[in-house]
This record gives sequence, C-alpha cells and structure tokens, in this order.
Amino acid sequence: MKNIFHAFLAVLLLAFTVQAEDAPAIPVVTPQEAASQEGKQAKVKGVVDGQKTSAKGITYLNFGGKFPNHVFSCVLRAKDFPDGVSPYEGKEVEVTGLIKMYEGKPSMDIKSPDQIRVVAVDSAGSAPASSVGEVER
Repeated sequence: MKNIFHAFLAVLLLAFTVQAEDAPAIPVVTPQEAASQEGKQAKVKGVVDGQKTSAKGITYLNFGGKFPNHVFSCVLRAKDFPDGVSPYEGKEVEVTGLIKMYEGKPSMDIKSPDQIRVVAVDSAGSAPASSVGEVER
C-alpha cells in the first residue's frame, strides 16, 4: 500500500512539473509589434517618446513617436500610483500587461508600479538601470 501511495505521489509531482513547463512565456515585443499581441499578455520594450498627465490625473506614455503619431501607449491612473508617476520620457522601459486596441492603436493599462521597469536612460537621464516603478523626487 505504501508503494502505491509513493507511486501516486511521483505521478502527481511529474504531472505538475510538466504542466509548469508547458506554461507559455510572456513574449517581449517592440512598440511597433505590439498590435500583433492584441488580447494577450505581453512585455513591450521601448523608449518613451512622450509623457503627458491630464487634468484628471491620467498619465499617458507614448512609444514610437509623440502623440498623435505614436505607435503604442500606456495609461497610468493617479489612483493606482498614490506616490505619483515617475518621469519616463526619454527612458527605455519594459511594460508588462494586457494589450488592447484603443482608437486603432495598441495600448496597455498600467495598474501597478510593478508593471513598468526602467531598462536604460538616454544621456540626459539619471535613473538607475534596474529601477522598478520608482518615483523620482
């Protein structure tokens, strides 16, 4: 009976291991490729070409050009960033989340600082290469 139990546990462990290995990796795409991931979780890596905060506290990060000529955007709401939104313009960032289309262009809602990571900055920037959703004061 003990051997049957151990065999059952071994099969169960193997099944969970195989299932974990089959989990699809989140693809990393450029802002120009983001539309191909519509409706899917993805990581988009690129330089923020424009950043603007509206009077309602909504911050827009535009990639692949400044608004309205951008190819991809991220939307950050003040309620999700109580400490404020860091300045990202000119920095290379990687954002992770669900890609949706808005007015014919791919977009992503950023609801947590953990969804955005600074990868690199231009020569005028000063953020550390590994900062994650940090507020610069």
